[in-house]
Amino acid sequence: MKIRAITVGLAPELTTLCKQIQEAGRFAMHAKEACEKSGVAVQTLRFTTPPFPLYLQDLRDEGIVAFAEEIEFYCREAGFEYCSLGPVIGREEDRERFFSLVPYIIAQTSSVFTSAVLDEEDIKRRRLASLQIAKVIRAIALATEGGFGNLRFAALVHCPAHIPFFPASYHEGEAAFAFALEAADVVRAVCRPEKSWDEIAENLAREFERQVLPLQRVGEALAPLGFVFRGVDLSPAPGPDPEASIVYALEGFGAGRFGEPGTLAVAGLMTSVLKTTRLQTCGYCGLMLPVLEDVGLAERNNQGLLRLMNLLAYSAVCGTGLDTIPLPGDASEHQLAALLSDVATLGGKLQKPLSARLLPIPGKRAGEMTEFDFPYFVNTKVMELL
Repeated sequence: MKIRAITVGLAPELTTLCKQIQEAGRFAMHAKEACEKSGVAVQTLRFTTPPFPLYLQDLRDEGIVAFAEEIEFYCREAGFEYCSLGPVIGREEDRERFFSLVPYIIAQTSSVFTSAVLDEEDIKRRRLASLQIAKVIRAIALATEGGFGNLRFAALVHCPAHIPFFPASYHEGEAAFAFALEAADVVRAVCRPEKSWDEIAENLAREFERQVLPLQRVGEALAPLGFVFRGVDLSPAPGPDPEASIVYALEGFGAGRFGEPGTLAVAGLMTSVLKTTRLQTCGYCGLMLPVLEDVGLAERNNQGLLRLMNLLAYSAVCGTGLDTIPLPGDASEHQLAALLSDVATLGGKLQKPLSARLLPIPGKRAGEMTEFDFPYFVNTKVMELL
């Protein structure tokens, strides 16, 4: 197990931005040292803000893009690998302006993330928001090499503040921090086909508590330094190596290959386990299935075992929704909007946090291999829009 991210959040003041981020960076480095002293490696440090329209609305368009470049520079200087500006929110008449700026923000930066809220209950408003977000996704795909910029943008449904995973992360209230895990190896060590599912569930909950409780104590000990500890997101995020695959780990339940009958039951049980611990948790705390970030998911996709509608069904009992989905480059705005509407409807019906991070890849058709050169990605076949 490792910490995928220590995510620190605060509300930026434009006149003291550099100083604020420097202070946050010093705290983040101190937190990293404390975590690693407890025996847990830390992969990244991340910085997050409230939804950017709330504090940048008085700036001109070019000023907002310049701010994104500025905060990226300050974050790098302070030791943060990534920064989230939070989602586009606000009055309907203002959102079109901010939506139009997102592709420029993504194209002009390399480590700034943002998102858009898709929580509309009214069907007509949800459809409009889905189309607006689909337009942004298409624009980002065309503005960044290989459509890679959509790694840093997502649509959010019922996602609360203080999720430490990006792109969903945004901040509210007092300066705070949280831990995001990369813990597929914990699941893999416990899941054994000779054990009953009840035994596996009990052992998983116990093992997560055993390994994460020391981290929780580290977080609690750091809180007096001026940043509120929001907790640990237990979502067992996978990595690109086989030993870090959540899919290979879950196949240890003995229900067959991921994508075959039994997958939904296993996914539901895994997420239920994460909800039953006695730990201080935050964020999704559910199963994550990022197709481009898990070698097991990539392999099962290549074998034809994954479909978008299956992944959406798993989202009913999982954590994040549709994550890092490679799609044909000619996917239309209406096709993307239809997919986003499905995610929004499911999240709204279940009142649970979901997100959609869709990557249409210019020039690629369904069935062709992706060609990303990114250490945290596993190349796989472009998925069909069905």
